[in-house]
Amino acid sequence: MLIYFGIALLGLLLLIVTLVVGEIDDVLDFGADGDGVGPFNGKVLAASLTAFGSAGMLATYYDRSPVTGALIAAAAALAVGALAWWLIGLFYKQQATTEFSMSWTRGRLAEVTTAIPEGGLGQVLYRDATGSRQLLARSREGASIPAGQLVRIVDVVGTAVIVEPAGEAEPATRASGAERVAPERGEAGDRGQRADG
Repeated sequence: MLIYFGIALLGLLLLIVTLVVGEIDDVLDFGADGDGVGPFNGKVLAASLTAFGSAGMLATYYDRSPVTGALIAAAAALAVGALAWWLIGLFYKQQATTEFSMSWTRGRLAEVTTAIPEGGLGQVLYRDATGSRQLLARSREGASIPAGQLVRIVDVVGTAVIVEPAGEAEPATRASGAERVAPERGEAGDRGQRADG
C-alpha cells in the first residue's frame, strides 16, 4: 500500500507543479501532433499516476491479490489518462479557437475603456454577437487616444490590437449601439458609417 501511496503522491505533486509553473510540462509533451496535446503531456501523466496510486491503494485496502491490485491500478490509470488527454485536448482546441477569432476583429469598431497613452498600451471594449471582450490596444500612429473614444481595429499583433480613431463625426455613444453588438452587418453597415461621417 505504501508504494501505491507514493505513486499517487508523486502524481499529485507533478500535477501541482504543472499547474503552478505552467508550461514546464511542454518538456514532457511527446507524441503531440502540431499544436495539440500528446498522451505524455505532464498533466495527463500526473492524472494517470494519481489514478494508478489511488486505485492500487483501494485494491490493497479491500484485500485484493497483488496481481489483481496492479491490474485494477493499471486500468484506472489508462481510463483516467485517456479522459484527461481528451479533456485537455478540448481545452487546447478552445484556446486555439479564441486566438483565431482575434483576426475577426479587424475593421470592427471598439470603445477605448482605458486611455491609450502616446506610444503605450491601453484597453478597448469590443463587442460582437458572442459577447464583449477587453483587448489590449495600441494606437496605429502612436498618438494618445482618450477613454470613451470610438476606434476602429486595423490590425492584430500578438494579443494586442492596433486601433485608429473611427472619425470625429461618430459619437462615442454609437459604440454601444447595434453595430458593436452585431458586427455581421458587413459592408452595408460600413456604407452607413461613411454616410454618417
